[in-house]
Amino acid sequence: MAKANVSRISIVALAVSASLLCFSANAVASEKERINELEQRLDMLEVELIEAKDAASQVDRVKFSKSSPSPELISKDGRSTLEFKARIQTDYVSADELYTGSKREYEDSFNEASIRRIRFGLEGYFSNVWEYELEFDFDGVAEVEVKDANIAYKGWDNSQLTLGFQKYAFGLEATGSSAHLAFLERAATDTFAPDRALGAQWRYVGNNYNVTLGYGVNAGFDDDDLNFKQDIVNARFTTALIDSGEHLLHLGASALFVYNNEAVEETRYRARPNTKASGRTIDTGKFDAESLQHYGAEIAYQYSNVLLQAEYATALADQADDSEPEVTVDAYYLQAIYTLTGEAWKYKGKSGKFKTVKPDNAISAGGYGAWELAVRVDQANFDDVEAGIYGGKKTDYVLGVNWYLENNLKAQFNYVHTTADYKKPYEDINGDMMYDQDANIFQARLQFAF
Repeated sequence: MAKANVSRISIVALAVSASLLCFSANAVASEKERINELEQRLDMLEVELIEAKDAASQVDRVKFSKSSPSPELISKDGRSTLEFKARIQTDYVSADELYTGSKREYEDSFNEASIRRIRFGLEGYFSNVWEYELEFDFDGVAEVEVKDANIAYKGWDNSQLTLGFQKYAFGLEATGSSAHLAFLERAATDTFAPDRALGAQWRYVGNNYNVTLGYGVNAGFDDDDLNFKQDIVNARFTTALIDSGEHLLHLGASALFVYNNEAVEETRYRARPNTKASGRTIDTGKFDAESLQHYGAEIAYQYSNVLLQAEYATALADQADDSEPEVTVDAYYLQAIYTLTGEAWKYKGKSGKFKTVKPDNAISAGGYGAWELAVRVDQANFDDVEAGIYGGKKTDYVLGVNWYLENNLKAQFNYVHTTADYKKPYEDINGDMMYDQDANIFQARLQFAF
C-alpha cells in the first residue's frame, strides 16, 4: 500500500511540474511567482514522499503470517530478524496390561492424560547470513531441557554450517520435527537416531540432492570430568529422483558412528509400542560396547495426496569384551498416508524431509479443515542369540486419523495393536510362563504449534 502511495505521489509531481511549465505566456502571475509556486509544490511533494517512505519502513518492521500467531520482528535494515516459536501437545492414552521388557515386570492397564511436549523458543537471522535457534522443552512437571542452541552460517550459495547444540541428521522421520508426524510417536527406527549433541554439522545442497556430514560430542557437562563423553560422526544423503510436482520419489541413506569413552561403554537398545505412556516392551538390557555403527535406508513416494514411506535401520555394537561377538539388532516400518480432502504433504528437498499438510478450508474460514487416514506396520527385532542378547521382537499395527483444523492446530487419533515375541519366557499376572503377548492401545492428541 505504501509503495502504491509513493508511485501516485511521483505521478502527481510529474503532472504538476508539467502543468506549471506549460502555463501560457498570458498567465496573470509573473514568471518569478510561477517559479516560487513550483518550488513550494515540489517541497511539499518531497515531504510527502519522505513520510510515505517512513510509513512503508514502519509497516515492514513487524510481520505476521497466516500460520503463526507470533510476530516476526525485523531490524531497520532488514538484515536481522526474531520470531518466537512454540509447540504444545496434550495426550490421552488408554492401554491394556503389558509385559515391559525394560522393567522385567507386568504393567497394569491404564488411562492417562498428560502433556507430551511443551516447547518454547526463538529463531531468526542476524547480519543477513547467520541463522540462530534456541528452544527449551518443559516436561510438564518441573524439569526444563535445552533442545536446540545453535547458529548456522548461510553465506555460501549451496551449503551451510551449523554450530552448537543440535539434532543430528539420521533417517527420514527422526530428522524431521515432532510437529510434523503422521502418528503420535515415531517408529522404532528412531531408536537408532542420535541424541542431540554439541558440535558442527555441514550440509551441501545440489540440484536434486543434499549431503549432511557432522561431528558432535555427548558429554556430562554437569560433571567436573569432561572426558566423560561419546564422540559421534553422522552422515545422511538424500535425493529426489523424481520431483515433477505431482509425482515425487525420495531416496536416502544414513550412517552414524559412536565412539564410547571407557566411562560410558554401557549400551542399550529398547523400544515402546508406538506410545510414550507405556513401558518398553522389548529391551536388550545393558551391555558394554566400545563403539557403535548405525545404518539406515529410506524411501518415500508421493502422488498428489497419497504418501508412501518406509525405513530400515540396523545397529552393530562392538562389545568391550573382545571375546564376545558383535551385537546386531534392527528395525523397519512401512506406512501410507491418504489425505481425504485432497491436500498434499510438503517436501523440502534442501533437507530431505516432509512437512504436514495445511488445510485449504480451515475452520476459521468457515470450512471443515483437512482430514487424513494413515496406516503403519512397525517392527523391531532386538534378539541376537549368538551375542547373548535376548531383547525380544515386537510388531505394531497402527491406524491413525488426523484432523487439521487450522494451519497450526491439529487433532490426532491412533489405534495400536502391538504384539511381542520373546526367546526367554516371562511370568504373567496369572503366574503362567509366556513367550509372547499382544495388547491394544487407544490414544489421542491435540497439538498447537507455530
